[in-house]
Amino acid sequence: MPPAAMDLEPIYCAEQISVPPDLADILKAYTKEVVRRQPEDMLEFSAIYFANLANVSGPAEDTVPPSVSQLKAVFAAVKGQTEMAAEEFVGVCVGAGVSQATIEQTFRLGEFAGDTVNPKEPLVLLLTMTDASFLGIVTSLFEVFGEEDTLSGAEFLGLFKYLTAKDTSVRAESVAALEAELDALAGKKLGFHDVNDLAAFHEIVDAGM
Repeated sequence: MPPAAMDLEPIYCAEQISVPPDLADILKAYTKEVVRRQPEDMLEFSAIYFANLANVSGPAEDTVPPSVSQLKAVFAAVKGQTEMAAEEFVGVCVGAGVSQATIEQTFRLGEFAGDTVNPKEPLVLLLTMTDASFLGIVTSLFEVFGEEDTLSGAEFLGLFKYLTAKDTSVRAESVAALEAELDALAGKKLGFHDVNDLAAFHEIVDAGM
């Protein structure tokens, strides 16, 4: 009698199993995206997700998340510029202590392929590496780009639109509603607590959870 299929499977003891150290973090991030986006086709979503992850990931030892203080220093150096040489921007970032590999990863992710760049755009992407929570990232928008942690409604909206541009959970109608609420506060300098009090902002946050 031939042995059962299960008898042919190798049996491993705990000492033989080696779990990659970064497996838990990768699966946690993947699971969070699945829950947040609710894809209809899991296989297609998974293939695209891990392909994108492979494309933007550099060597783990070189890609180090920047700190908020480093990004504040970068913005202080480029403030007022709406366009600058990409090479110059990279130099400012390196001078502030942001790793070269991290900047290169950000440029791949943001598809900044030209000779010039609006410095705020890669800065926003770099900022997304500083905190695992969406609220934490939005809070840091005020800290990095604001004056005494405050922004005008128009300044915040521009940064927020770029932050959420590739997030399919953020509907255009929700952003329009947020813009209308911010317009009602025109002329006032806003802190995170002011934005956090807006109904449209909470609708966007809840949709992404």
